[in-house]
Formats: sequence, structure tokens, C-alpha cells
Amino acid sequence: MEDGEVSGTNHTHAEAGYDPAYEWPGYTEVPQPTTVLNESLSSNFKPWSLLRLLVQTSSVLPRTQRLAVLDEHKEVQFGRDVAPAGSGTPRVRLKEMAVSKLHATMFWDAVRREWAVVDMGSKHGSFLRPGGYSGPTVSVGEDLGIRLSPSRVASFPRALKHKDALTIGSTTFAVHIHSDRISCEGCSSSGSGDNIIPLFPVSKGVKRAREEVGSIPSEERDAKKALTMLKRTLLSRHDTARSSASSQPSSYVDRSAKRRALFPSSPLDTPGVLSPRSDSPCVASSGSVPMPETPAPPQPLPESNIGRQLLMKQGWQPGTALGSQENASGLVEPLEVSATSNRSGLGMPEKAPTSSSGDWRENGKQKRWADMIDKK
Repeated sequence: MEDGEVSGTNHTHAEAGYDPAYEWPGYTEVPQPTTVLNESLSSNFKPWSLLRLLVQTSSVLPRTQRLAVLDEHKEVQFGRDVAPAGSGTPRVRLKEMAVSKLHATMFWDAVRREWAVVDMGSKHGSFLRPGGYSGPTVSVGEDLGIRLSPSRVASFPRALKHKDALTIGSTTFAVHIHSDRISCEGCSSSGSGDNIIPLFPVSKGVKRAREEVGSIPSEERDAKKALTMLKRTLLSRHDTARSSASSQPSSYVDRSAKRRALFPSSPLDTPGVLSPRSDSPCVASSGSVPMPETPAPPQPLPESNIGRQLLMKQGWQPGTALGSQENASGLVEPLEVSATSNRSGLGMPEKAPTSSSGDWRENGKQKRWADMIDKK
């Protein structure tokens, strides 16, 4: 046999030790690219377990709101105040004094792959009862569970399990955690969504407009049409309020007439007439300034006066001057008191307003009016 010649060309596969069963059968189906599958998973798949909170008992939440849906969030806060403007973190608001402004926080721990709760240093504390809750409501005196931390001290993260009970203030939540992200019958929301607790603040005007837009049937609803209708509704309300305000006639109100009707004894605002301050003690109930009375003529001291008796014991005689009799230069008659008008001094029954008042404009006006009266 020469070189290059194949021996046994007539031998079968069995004789040569070859079996067709070992052959590769080839592709039975056309393989799909893995990138499409990864894109679909990245848009819909959430790496954390589904968390929902079911209200067992509460004195602050409405009776219709019994479920907190946290499917799209990895963190939720609990507190008495509304979340800050622009915050993207949801918050369950419990409006009572037993709840701090920022009381507690639930978050998804990506390292341990579990939900955890942290008390943020509240005063009255957060209580966790592991192992499930005993019934649909918490009875009076029932054990609330373990307090996460002392008063005003932040706690370490505490892991949450399915059907744990978390108590904050007077509200007790039943924790529902589903790793398959499928809600059970107990934590399913109603069809209309009325039992869901709002996690973000919504203004009343926007809420009312959304309700009006939401009343449109789903088959007739369109994004652009809904936005146009929302703008039209808000603008029409603004125009209606403006037109109603402009339609009311602006009539002049005589406040002086009202004051005179309520207070008949108040002084009239007449130009050229002295109008003293209302807080001045010299203003009488009639609204006019009292004029000083003419003082009575001096009268001799009676004999029962103690000062007269002491002077007579020292040698003084009625009708004589005080002092030495050799130099009789003393006054025999008493000083006469002369009353002054429009000024403070002797003879005024009460203290008149002086220029030391703090209102210099009022003082100047009184001075000018007093000069006008004197000239008349």
C-alpha cells in the first residue's frame, strides 16, 4: 500500500469505532440575545422585598386609610410634621404629641438584604413586637414589645420580619414583607385605592383638580387632553375669583360717623378747637378741658389750729408779723394765689399735659391751637 492511501475504505462506522449518536444535533431554537432580557429586568425588577404596612389601631389616622404601600420605595419615614418641600422620601404622618417631628425610619439594607427600622431619637420611643401580632387590634394594657432605644437616643437598626408589629404613639402597624414581591390577601389595596395612606403632601387645589381629571373614563383619557383640562380648570377658577372681587362696588365708608354713633361722648374733630390726648388725665367725660376754679379768699386760722397755738405760746399775736418785732418788715397778709389758664402750676386741679410727651407732633398742634385761643 502506497503512502497516502486510506486503508479499509469499505469499512463501516461501527468497524471504525464511531457512533453517530455522539454528533452535535445543532440549534433546535434560535437563541435570543441576553441584552434584551437584562433591559427588561432593569426597568421592572426591584432588588428589594415588597413592604407594606397594615394599620391595626390608630387614633390619628382616618378609618378609611389602613394601608401604606411602599412597593416603589426603599425608605420610609414616620413623624408628626410634613416632609420638607422637595423631599423624595415618603413619610407617614402621625399628627399627635406622642410622635416626634421625625420619629423613626424604615429602610432596605442592601448588604444584609432585609428591611430594618431605626428610632431617630424620639422622646416616647418606638416599640417592636416580633413574632407576629395577636389580633386585629391591640387591647388596652397589652405588651407593646421591645423599645428600640431610650428616650432621645437613636437606636441601632433592628431587622423586620413578616407580621411583626411596630407601635409608634397610638398607632400600631402590622409589617408585611414578601420576598416574591406579590402581596397577600391581607395587604392588598382596594380597587379605588381609598384605603391607601398618602406618603407625600398634596395641596387641596391640585387634589381637587386631579379628582376632576380622574372622573374622565379611562378609554377617553389622554395625557395631553388631561393636562389641557387641568390648566383650563385652574385658570377658570382664578378668573372667577377675580371677576367676583371686581364686581363688588367700592363704596365710601364714613368711619367718623360710625365712631360718633358708637361713642356719642367723644369730642368732635373740629379744626381750631383744642383736642387733647385721649390718655390725658385732665380730659373729662364730656370731652372738654376743665377750666381752673377761682381760689377762695384767704381766711384766718381758727383757734383750734395747732400751728396757731404753738405760735401764740412763743409770743406771737394775731395781726402781727412773724419774726422780730423791732424790724417789723414781715408780711402780715398771706400771699394771694393767682390761677393761670392753659398752663400747669398753682391753681390747676389736675396735671395738664406738658410738652415732655413723646409725640412731638401732637404737642406742636396743641401749642398752636392754644395760641389761637389766646389771641381770640
